[in-house]
Amino acid sequence: MAITRPLHLGLVGDVLVDRDVPAEAFDRVRSLLAAPDLLFGNLEGVYTDAPQPAPSLGVAVFPARHNVQAFGAVGFDVMACANNHIVDAGHAAMLATVADLRAQGVRCCGVGESLAAARKPAVLEAGGSRVAFLSYASVFPMGYEARSIVPGLAPLRAYNHFHEAYANYHIPGTPPRMETIPDSKDLANLAEDIAAARSQADLVVAAFHWGDFLRPFHLTDHERRTARFCIDHGVDLVVGHHHHALRGMEWYQGKPILYGLGHFVFDCRIEVPAEIAAALALIKSDGYEVAPREGWPLLPLHPDTRMTVYAWVTFVGGQPTGIGFVPCRLRPDGRVDAVSPESDEGREVVEYMAQCNRTQGLNGQIEADGPVIGGRRSLRVVPSK
Repeated sequence: MAITRPLHLGLVGDVLVDRDVPAEAFDRVRSLLAAPDLLFGNLEGVYTDAPQPAPSLGVAVFPARHNVQAFGAVGFDVMACANNHIVDAGHAAMLATVADLRAQGVRCCGVGESLAAARKPAVLEAGGSRVAFLSYASVFPMGYEARSIVPGLAPLRAYNHFHEAYANYHIPGTPPRMETIPDSKDLANLAEDIAAARSQADLVVAAFHWGDFLRPFHLTDHERRTARFCIDHGVDLVVGHHHHALRGMEWYQGKPILYGLGHFVFDCRIEVPAEIAAALALIKSDGYEVAPREGWPLLPLHPDTRMTVYAWVTFVGGQPTGIGFVPCRLRPDGRVDAVSPESDEGREVVEYMAQCNRTQGLNGQIEADGPVIGGRRSLRVVPSK
């Protein structure tokens, strides 16, 4: 298909809506969400009135079914579904949620009635371009992965390997050095899926639910390695989510990597099981664990997670020509609000993003000349010179 004009993608991180009037959570950003040719988000959970909780369920996330109507109403075109909550209410609820989204015109990727179905891309057309979206989870309870005849999510696993902190030195009790080893079958599947998506589309976007949400800024070797693997195999844009707090952005081989878009709306009406609370208590998390926060009934997470972004990527002639973001804030009532980059709140988000890049050695440099999107000023992220 001939690419006839520039393409504008809008992207946000985890989205979880749980309220009486679901679409009201997006009321203050309606113009922003209406601006892109295609709008992407991660569907953090299933929406059902008949849950059948999975045996390996951790923290339960399954809002009532009426909430799913928010996504078509505010303009989402495609949603990644491979994440650690998508099977919380069972296979039937997962597949019913996908059907409810499709009925609104929202396409899904990353889950299905079998592994083959979960690996298939969602292919959408906009501006004369065909765009394929792939979705995988690296963080999820065991048993949520799809298999040949079992529904579930598309996995991209890696396994922790621990080394002594100092080579050739015994220091019992000291924290080890860790690296991850990719699952060879999952990695081979990913390469196959990218090739298949390339044969169907002009542009390929790969989305991953990954990372360590108990530490700010930090990127694991799994995230960096996987992102580069994707681009080396033909992906045009890599986008990550799961961390709750934002992560950095960079360019690799002329293609953008958005490591973590935080969460955009997160109505977190959950109860943490005693077993998980006890495990979290053993981890030095500096306040990043899930726990009540005074004045924030819908967001029992660290104050950093109140900052988020609407990310944008432009393509011209099938090539990415720009990336950036509009700074946004979550409010105590759970609604998300775009803020001016020059405001105190906006500057805090911009500096946080700059710190994400700086602390992780990423080449993304934030500049002030981003386009106006839906009436909101944005920032641009360019490769540092």
